Parts: sequence; structure tokens; C-alpha cells
Amino acid sequence: MSKVKQIKIPWGAWYEDGFLDLSFPVDWEADLCSINDAPRLDDNTILKSLQNPFKTPDLFSMAEKGKKAVIAVEDITRPARLKRILKPVVNGLLKAGINKQDIMFVICSGAHAPMLKHEMILKLGRDIVDNYLILNHNPYDNLSETGIILGKTPVKVNSHFFKADIKIGIGSIMPHPFAGFSSGGKLILPGLSDIATLERSHKYVMMGFRGGVNDVETNKFRMEMEDVALKIGMDYFIGIVPNSRREIGGVFAGHLIDAHRAGVEFARKIYKTEISGLYDIAILNTYPKDSELMQADAALIPLKTSDSQFLKENGAVVIASRCSNGFGYHSLFGPGMRLAKKPIKRRNLQNKDLIVFAPGINQPEFQCLYWEGYKLADKWHDVIALLKNRFPKQPRVLVLPSAPLQLISCRT
Repeated sequence: MSKVKQIKIPWGAWYEDGFLDLSFPVDWEADLCSINDAPRLDDNTILKSLQNPFKTPDLFSMAEKGKKAVIAVEDITRPARLKRILKPVVNGLLKAGINKQDIMFVICSGAHAPMLKHEMILKLGRDIVDNYLILNHNPYDNLSETGIILGKTPVKVNSHFFKADIKIGIGSIMPHPFAGFSSGGKLILPGLSDIATLERSHKYVMMGFRGGVNDVETNKFRMEMEDVALKIGMDYFIGIVPNSRREIGGVFAGHLIDAHRAGVEFARKIYKTEISGLYDIAILNTYPKDSELMQADAALIPLKTSDSQFLKENGAVVIASRCSNGFGYHSLFGPGMRLAKKPIKRRNLQNKDLIVFAPGINQPEFQCLYWEGYKLADKWHDVIALLKNRFPKQPRVLVLPSAPLQLISCRT
């Protein structure tokens, strides 16, 4: 048996949360480059963050008997575990006098699949699921007119959230290909919006000239989302910055804009990844967004964020994704949906080869989203065989274990 070198990557967010060993020929140079990262916050630090908000009153000073509170939370395609945040939030609302039956949760699913009960338990915790009403947002029904018009599109949002006395939003702050970073105003647009508004915002995404990763300061896409969220009113935002193991690395609470921006600055520090030199092959692991193929493009974020080149022009990219939930779902981009198009070559890959290593996917599913010239492999040794054929001499390989989080800085 020939000698190999192994690199361990995180694998199977939510459903396995383990590690996968990737084996490489011993004569290949293979480097693992991780984020700076942050330690897991303790409960006391989390509580202090909630009690010292950015430019808003204390959340619990807003609460009183008779008021209804709706807590809008991100769905399971996002990485943060919310259980440790929700416990002090809910306990504080109850202590302030709000009745238990006047607290409910709405999942900001946008165009994604509704969450099932076992997913709610994973995301929110057993105690919340057993004791509170949790509803998935439906972009086709239960919507309220807001009076806001974007272009020619009147914006409608989830009625439960729109009519609530106290509106709270909770989500992960992490790099996003168009919104700069996720969460904040994005919880409402697109998270709680109607299908026509979703279609409008996603069309701009497809055109590719609004927004960009790691940009919140001049990002027109984000400005529009935040303008809508401010007009509708979000009383209190809680941004979570997950670390490399999906633990809570930072909490930033308070005003929708100020808390989000503070979270972004922290995220930029802990997600920074320094790389030296040029590589022939980049292995981009989709963890912590590796539950479905519809989200796998998030692994390409490092190619959009690098401040200089780290992959050779004739190099190859490997996207690795567990795809525990298989193909996934999107009511605009999924097969047969109104914005679905025949897959083409990815512009940011130029003429580079692409291999997708996804044990949970079959070839027909793969061809719904990826150009016919790209390759699918469900076994790692098949990936190595394809790469050996493409690079007969010893290639230099870069492994990014948390690619959707990684903001690349190239050292010369």
C-alpha cells in the first residue's frame, strides 16, 4: 500500500458534525489553511452582550404584560446553534411580564424549504420546540402590505412579524456572496418577504452587479434590505458570529445596523485566512453550509474575496460537500422554478477545472446545477484519480476547511 498524507476537515454540519480524513499522495505538497477563529463564549459573556446592546434600550425593558413578541430566526441552512441564545432571551421576556403564549417564533426561510420538527430541535433546542409556537414563513400566504415599493414591486412581509408589538431578529453574521455578510436586514428581505419581492431581489443577484462579498459599506443590495427592515421595524437584533465548529464565537445585540456592523468587524478578524504563494489545486470544503447542494456554491467565496491570486490560471477547484440533505430546495432557483436556468460555466472559475465531491448527490441532481463540463465524484479516491490525470507531476494543493467563512489575504 502506497504512503499517503492525510488532512482532516470538518464534515456534516447539523447531522454528523464530525471530521473527514482526506488522503493525498505522499509526494504532493498539501497545505491546510484555517481561519484565525475564536473560542466558544461562556453563558455569562452571552448574557452580558444581551444586557449591553448597541444603541437600543435593553430588550427586556421593552417587554411588559399584554405585549406580543415574535422572534424571527434564521433557518437550518445557516450554521449557528441558537439554543444558548434563546434561553436567556425567552427567560428575560417572561421575567419582564410577557405571557408565555404571547411569544412565538417565525423561521426566516425566504425561498428555502420549511423546517421540519427534528430540524427545529437541532436549531432551536428541545425546550423551545416543546413549549412555543414555531411557524415557517410562507412567501405565498399570511402576508401584510407594508406600503413600501421597490421599483414597481409592493413589498409584503410575514403578518405575524409585521403585527408584533416586539420584533426580534436572530441570525448568523458570516460572509455572503451578495449581501456582504449575512443576517441583519436580510432576515426580513428576503427572509420574511413575499415571492414577488424575493424574485425581484434574486434577479439582481443573478445579474451580478449589485452587492458583493465582504462589502457592507457600499453594498446597494444590503442598503435596500436594511432600508426595508428599518421601515418595518426590528426592535432588537442579535447577531451571532459562529466559530469554525459552529459554536458562538461572538454576540452583538441591539440596533439593527450598529449591532450588525460590530459583528461584521469581529467576523472580518476571526475569518481572516492568510495564504502564501500559488497553488495548482484548491480544495474548498463547504462546512458549515454543507447540508445541501443548493448551498454548495458558498464554498467559492474565497475565490471572490482574495486580495490577490492564490490559484494558478490553469488550476483546478474541488468543492467538497457532505450534502446530508441531498439536493436541497429553493423555490426560485430549483429545477422548474421561475428563475432556474440551464447551468453554465462559473464566471469566477474562468477556465479552471471543477470537481464536486458530494457523497449525497447523484449525477442527474448534479447536472441540474452544474455545467456539463464539470465533474461529480462521490468517493474521495475518484477525486484523487481525476486530479492525478490532470496534474501528472507533484501539484501544490491548498485545503480550505471552512471555505464559506474564509476571507483570504495573500502574502507575497
